[in-house]
Amino acid sequence: MLKLPYIPTSEELWNGVVGIYFSLQTKSPSVEPGIDRLTRLELRRVKEVRKYLFNTFRDVALGMPFLDSLHPFYKELIELLIDRTMYKHSLAKVGHATKAVASIYRDAVIAIKSATAREDIVKARRKFLARIRDLIMDLKPELDFLKSAAIKLEKLPDIDPGLFTIVVAGMPNVGKSSFVRCVSSGKPKVAEYPFTTRELHVGHFTVLNDVKVQVIDTPGLLDRPLSERNRIELQAILALRHLASVIVFIIDPTNHSGYSLSEQINLLREVRSSFKSPIIVLLNKTDIATADEVNEALSRIRGVDESLVTFQVSTINCNGCRDVIRYVVDNHVIPRMIEALGKSR
Repeated sequence: MLKLPYIPTSEELWNGVVGIYFSLQTKSPSVEPGIDRLTRLELRRVKEVRKYLFNTFRDVALGMPFLDSLHPFYKELIELLIDRTMYKHSLAKVGHATKAVASIYRDAVIAIKSATAREDIVKARRKFLARIRDLIMDLKPELDFLKSAAIKLEKLPDIDPGLFTIVVAGMPNVGKSSFVRCVSSGKPKVAEYPFTTRELHVGHFTVLNDVKVQVIDTPGLLDRPLSERNRIELQAILALRHLASVIVFIIDPTNHSGYSLSEQINLLREVRSSFKSPIIVLLNKTDIATADEVNEALSRIRGVDESLVTFQVSTINCNGCRDVIRYVVDNHVIPRMIEALGKSR
């Protein structure tokens, strides 16, 4: 999960500046002349405001994710959610604002130290606060954008790209969420209408007591060219491209999903040709499918690739789902663990 800084609005920043500035008062009693005491107070005030803004701008500029340093999955997912150019511009402008604060601070210190009367110090104070306010308000579009971006980024799924990952794919309403619910800790919402899953949902199970395996429920994919897919579908494609150790592709041989067998087979063919990960096909809803529907689906799946491993399941009651997981563990997870151990020696 990405850890993000708090992004203040320009109004919050300005209120913070005013609060800091006028909360600082001279300590009494003092034997200093009035002008010296006021000079010292104003110098302390501008210093504290500089420190506050420095820390805030630095935390925002350095605390938000650097896109180019992220795992490709997160990088591309974030770029689906927010405008990359505006994001980089906003972070750069907030980061560079520290230089403007330093310049305003230096001018204020010179003006305060050279003041010979109370009126000169008050004038320096007003000028300092006016310039700081102009700077903060000039950052309003960038701060508002980053605040909105942070809200979106906080909702990103907690996915570990380093774990062995089963990505569940297929058309809407074929039983993907139910399968994830059957085999893992994930509890995605399940409903009898398409597009229930609008985001990536993650579940886990463990192998050999302490090896964690990740299961990702993706939004339903539709049978059309990549260029025509919407943002929700592209999230699923990103998961398939960057995360999938194994793809579990679910097909509904009945007419209950709202998509024909031909449409689903075409999508399976596209996934088979587009991604390098091993694919396991699940023929779902076998509790209600007729023998003819099952046989037709099996024949069409073999037409895509005779080597595809196929299971018949019913995710409504989880029948056959654990067999799928045992197969994945025995044929993919454990061999990868053995390979990793061999490389570490």
